[in-house]
Amino acid sequence: MLKIPVSRMEELFLKMSETNTVYAPIEVSATVVKFDKWAPESPVRLDCLLTTNSIKDFFFLDVENIAAFSTNRKEIEIKDIRKPTEPFAVLGARACDAESLNLLDRVFLSEPVDTFYQSRRQNGVVITLACNAPEETCFCQTFEIDALNPSGDIATWLVNDELYWKSFSQKGDKLTENVKNLFEEDRWRGGRKTKSRNSGDFQKTSFWGFKP
Repeated sequence: MLKIPVSRMEELFLKMSETNTVYAPIEVSATVVKFDKWAPESPVRLDCLLTTNSIKDFFFLDVENIAAFSTNRKEIEIKDIRKPTEPFAVLGARACDAESLNLLDRVFLSEPVDTFYQSRRQNGVVITLACNAPEETCFCQTFEIDALNPSGDIATWLVNDELYWKSFSQKGDKLTENVKNLFEEDRWRGGRKTKSRNSGDFQKTSFWGFKP
């Protein structure tokens, strides 16, 4: 397990952006937080449970040109116009959102494989963030999703003024290797019993001080 002070999160984003396009929950207005491309001094809101969009948007596009064609009399030439998928990372995904990708995988990575989706899954790193306090309206427990121990290539936990980080895949290992000099080792293994945000003995955990 690795950890980094919240005060150094800007450094972490900068380091990740050297090799990946980075997406995170960004505050775009007083009432709207959406997963968007990160840039220096972006108002990142990892305390937001419900963004206006899902991380699925980066893997399964609403609209996509998949081919082009030209005609010469009775002959038709079909052209593959796809471009290589650039490496990207999505930081701040919640357990429910990450689980939805597993469902999409069952469909689009089964024969016949959707190679467009496959390429984005191979080049995208999902960095999840544990929910210390799911809303009472959340459906994680109904679908047996562990909100405090989310899936993903990398899982993170916010505890006090530290972000804890643990890799679970080869993609996660590769990204971790690129940024590990910003972290320090810690023996904490992550996870504790989650509580509703309306629970009387819950102390709210948020992304302290990172929102400008």
